[in-house]
Amino acid sequence: MKRIPIVFWFVLLMFLINSCNLDNIDFNKLSKEVELNPSIVAPIAKANISVWDLIKSANKDSKDIITEDSDGLIKIVYKKNDLYKYTVRDFIDFPKEEKFSSVDKQVGLISPGDISVSRNLTLSDLASSLDGGLEDIVPFNGISIPFPAYSFNGAAQFNMDPVTDYNWIIISTGSLGITLENRLKVPVTITGNLFDLEYNRIITEFTFENISPNGTTKKTSIPLSGVPISNKVAFRIVTFNTPGSKSAVNIDLNDYFKITFDMKDLGISSGNLIVKSQVIKGSSGVFDFSFPDEPALKAFALELKNGTLNIKTNNSSKLSGSINFILNELKRKDGSPVAASIPLNGNSTSIDLSGADINLSADQAQPFNRIPYTYSLQVNNSIGYIDYDSTDAISLDVSLDNMEVKSAHGDFGERMIQFDTGNFNMNVGLLDKINGRFILANPRMQLIINNSIGVPASVGLNFTATNTSGQSASLNPPAFDIPVRGNIKAGVASSAIVFDKQNSNMVNFIALPPNSQISYSGQVNFNPTNLVTHQNPNFLNMDDTLTVDLIMELPLALKISNLEFKDTVGVSKDNFDQLDHAELILNAKNGIPLDVDMQLFFIDTISKAQFGSSKKTKILTAAKVDASGVITPVQSSQTLSLDAGDMENLRKANGIIFSGTVSSPSGGTSVAPLMSDSQIELNVVIKAKANL
Repeated sequence: MKRIPIVFWFVLLMFLINSCNLDNIDFNKLSKEVELNPSIVAPIAKANISVWDLIKSANKDSKDIITEDSDGLIKIVYKKNDLYKYTVRDFIDFPKEEKFSSVDKQVGLISPGDISVSRNLTLSDLASSLDGGLEDIVPFNGISIPFPAYSFNGAAQFNMDPVTDYNWIIISTGSLGITLENRLKVPVTITGNLFDLEYNRIITEFTFENISPNGTTKKTSIPLSGVPISNKVAFRIVTFNTPGSKSAVNIDLNDYFKITFDMKDLGISSGNLIVKSQVIKGSSGVFDFSFPDEPALKAFALELKNGTLNIKTNNSSKLSGSINFILNELKRKDGSPVAASIPLNGNSTSIDLSGADINLSADQAQPFNRIPYTYSLQVNNSIGYIDYDSTDAISLDVSLDNMEVKSAHGDFGERMIQFDTGNFNMNVGLLDKINGRFILANPRMQLIINNSIGVPASVGLNFTATNTSGQSASLNPPAFDIPVRGNIKAGVASSAIVFDKQNSNMVNFIALPPNSQISYSGQVNFNPTNLVTHQNPNFLNMDDTLTVDLIMELPLALKISNLEFKDTVGVSKDNFDQLDHAELILNAKNGIPLDVDMQLFFIDTISKAQFGSSKKTKILTAAKVDASGVITPVQSSQTLSLDAGDMENLRKANGIIFSGTVSSPSGGTSVAPLMSDSQIELNVVIKAKANL
């Protein structure tokens, strides 16, 4: 008997194999020899096809994205890490260098120390100087007699020893203390003055009344302000009065009274003097941090990773010594304030600031971007006399070099950052095989936010999906706030933002389907409504990041209405010459809630000419799904027939297009859940008639 080619039946069965890519279906071995008979009825295949196998086979290049939930519902899970990654260094750029220059600071008042000059005026001196009025007692030296009363009114000058501390000075502050000690044996009343011989002027006048004899002392103090004075002064007696004594006293020409002038607590505004080692009270001020690329930045505090503070003086005075410079709000790594002794000769001093903390909010007038400083002058002993002026200036050139900020607190201002646009392809093979629209009942996109930047922000994202036909759909979910950790030492703040059918266009977005690519863009608005205070600051480490990861979850509970699929298979004309007509009978127990219809198109694969088509035939009847989602398999028997005309068209063709449609129950109006354990029990039988 002649053998009848059975390749045709394999071709028909290839619809099930090729269109679904079922690599592991175990078909019964087919008979290789069939006796020639006018008609043939023979089983050719038997298979159990599970939904899990179907889905896995359709996505064999990306099987890892196929999973199932706890109920066994199959879902596609696509993940893209670092959909967006934003670092603090994209957010803010601190300068590597800060330069500060203090305004010129006047040196201020200097002190020569306490200066004292004194002179003893003996009875002999008085007798020879007060117009000779006391000369009568000179012969009685060593003799006891009553001391005569005496009154002098005139001018008697007694030069003091020159002051060696200065040649001249202008006193701005201080006092002149005058002490008179009476070692005479009679009480006296004296009016006098301190006279500047160089400037020929009275420095101050004074009166001591009725000073008792024998060592009695009286004092007075006169404030000095704006007084110029040379080192050559004299004591002038204007009046001298004594009532004498009624009883005899021993006349001793060596008896005296002592006049002492003490200049104390002097503040010298200028002069030519010998400077003694001392500390001159300095000044204070603030250095302003400038952030030229960040004009809105208000920094409250900085922690440095690295940095060097370089300080140099500019000194217009003739003083030598150093500046005692203190930055109380700049703390070294060990917590101690930065303090340095900066030489006045212009040499630079460097201070390592690795690990230092800077408080920029201590100035009440502007509690940000400022660091206060104080300094005093340590003055060395001068070599000889120097010219001095309190208006001489000293300034500081301060630079913070090689600065690398580790962390910052402050108000970083409202700012908007645009995301870099990007795109990705989900590479889901199942979507690539679909030509038409289907609706997933509950697709969702989840954005995983991991944020360590301590700045409140709102994120707006846009997604646009395209399919292989060039159609597009947009997903513009509502803006969302990012999580912010509680403080700079807390861990990364995380949250998940879900977009689903309740709050977005997710259903239509996936129904496109997105089998070409998904592009995305967006922006971050930092500090959109946040009121930043010192108690509620922005904060960040320079290595902090904001990352957005994407998870697309597509549970395969879907509505399908006449969703098309196509596949083309080449055939040989010789295989069908002896067949008059044929039928493929599919007996199926379908546990999958999908109806499948199929139609064959006979074509020339080269010219694209079509030679007709078979009738559209239902080959699978959908399983039933009740209101609670329970699936009940449905038994059906369907026949795909090729009549004589179909066989004639087939003999003209060198290819067959298998065109099918898939629908969920009730004509696509009901949801079809694809459970991993659902399956089709399929028996395929050939019924053919040969043309003898």
